[in-house]
Amino acid sequence: MSFSPFDAPIPGQSLTSEPGSVPWEKPAKYTDPLDAFELYMEKLADDNVLEDVMDILDIGVPISVVSDTMLGMGVMDGTHSVDVKLLLKPLLNTQIKILADAMNIDYKMTMEDYSDKDAIAKEKRSAKLAAKLAMKTDAMATPRDEGDKIMMQAQETLEAPEQQPELPLEEPTPKGLMSKEQM
Repeated sequence: MSFSPFDAPIPGQSLTSEPGSVPWEKPAKYTDPLDAFELYMEKLADDNVLEDVMDILDIGVPISVVSDTMLGMGVMDGTHSVDVKLLLKPLLNTQIKILADAMNIDYKMTMEDYSDKDAIAKEKRSAKLAAKLAMKTDAMATPRDEGDKIMMQAQETLEAPEQQPELPLEEPTPKGLMSKEQM
């Protein structure tokens, strides 16, 4: 899947749909972070989900991408809110790390943990990871379980272009007869 600017919502589209028609516009199912964390522990206890998560890590996708994907799916499904996602991310990262260590899986915590610092090398690595994940997910027409959904969502996350923060424009230094530098 490639990103296209035409896949984005139309400006003002949210104003024309019925309020509460999507899950994230309704009250969250879990407001207590501990209850939501327990839900994720139950998901990781499922053998199919655990196997898929470890396969993703074995391919080379960092733990932070996997946990962001899982938690992002929870927000989109209306399971919990964004602030609960932010609270749970370090806990879920640690839990996935513990499981990967127990299963002797090599992993990276973030994309910055890779040794290549060149922008072109980073793009190649992201493309390679996305291609490996695409080969794995193309075999399944529809997701069979939660682990397959996580794999497909992680693939979309890796293929999405990274947002670079905009740097503030520097004001040009005045040059001319009346500038302070001339005096």
